[in-house]
Amino acid sequence: MFFDKLLSLAFGVLFLLMLACSGSPSENEADTISVTRSLQRDPAFWDYAASSNMLQAEIGRLATEKAASPKIKALGQQAADFHSQALVSLRKLVAGESNLQLPDSLGGADKGLVQEFMLLEGNEFDVRYRNFIISSHRTQLDRYEEAIGRADDQETRDWLMHMRAHMRKALDTLAQPDSVAMPVQ
Repeated sequence: MFFDKLLSLAFGVLFLLMLACSGSPSENEADTISVTRSLQRDPAFWDYAASSNMLQAEIGRLATEKAASPKIKALGQQAADFHSQALVSLRKLVAGESNLQLPDSLGGADKGLVQEFMLLEGNEFDVRYRNFIISSHRTQLDRYEEAIGRADDQETRDWLMHMRAHMRKALDTLAQPDSVAMPVQ
């Protein structure tokens, strides 16, 4: 019985020592944590942001030419204008960051997607473009929401919030019906 109590006491002391050693992170660990949370140290995010803006602008330009619906043509023009300007702003935003290199043209998969859109016409284009905007904007919203929490400065947060507002507006526009049904008399 005495041996059982002694063994329990030894395990208790060992457990408390383990807790004491694994307490709060040291200064080096805290620095590592803050570095990994930094958006400026995430070239994959900035590559994604630039690529997605280039793709949205290019497909938006196609929508102005190929869409059947005036609503889709207008949305395409807004997308082309907005995302072209967003890309210019993005390049200015990261210009001072030596570790960030933004792409200056579309990647292979994005080029393939543009080619797919080039083959579509009229209503078929409209449906595909609408679905593309909904899908891509939802994905971008998720990425930008997460990025806002990791942004290093107010200018970056402002850019991200501006992008988020645009995407929500585009999704809201697509959610509105094209026409209002007339009441039956």
